[in-house]
Amino acid sequence: MIITIDGPAASGKSSLAKVLAQKLDYYYLYTGLLYRALAYILVHAEHKLSLPVTPEEVRDLTPEDFATARHISYRYLHNQPHVYHHGIDITAHLTDARLDQPASVISAYPHARRALLLLQREIAQKHNTIADGRDCGSVVFPDADIKFFLTADVDTRARRLMADHTRGNHEKIFEKVKAALIERDERDKTRAESPLVIPEGAIIVDNSTLTFDQTVAKFLQEIEKRCGI
Repeated sequence: MIITIDGPAASGKSSLAKVLAQKLDYYYLYTGLLYRALAYILVHAEHKLSLPVTPEEVRDLTPEDFATARHISYRYLHNQPHVYHHGIDITAHLTDARLDQPASVISAYPHARRALLLLQREIAQKHNTIADGRDCGSVVFPDADIKFFLTADVDTRARRLMADHTRGNHEKIFEKVKAALIERDERDKTRAESPLVIPEGAIIVDNSTLTFDQTVAKFLQEIEKRCGI
């Protein structure tokens, strides 16, 4: 069984998917963490990019530069996602808000997405999986059993980002956070490779006015309706 949750940044996908995985005893595939890992490696470990990352820099990278993705592995252990590079756990480095921008820019390029596609599909072949991201239901798992699209208005999403201390987000000026989200939304929607879209057949949930618990209940209701879980 594969359940996908797509949607824009800060809509609450990862927090929701993690709770659903616990309640359903599923394997949680946090695809966004894989792109953050790739950004971290290219910027901090291999120094092939510098902050802030520009599209021009990424376009200059070759498929061989992205081959480092072959050395990325993912485990969901004790209800926590972990990402490894050459067997070393790099998860603790991936919550830094400064990776938001490079991860978003890098994920717009075909070589990056293709480098991680096989890993994502291999994971879902071995487990009942809940996966969240920007293209899970449209590209990575187009035949998923249940597809969701979770969204919220940009003001709500900006406030959530500012309140999320786990992301290491030091930016506390609302308009700057909102502007960065708008820029990221536009980049995700207009990129040539795997743009952010509502997957065919997806259940659309707008949680702008829902609490987290209400959102969880809504998703569980929809899953039970379709699968009797």
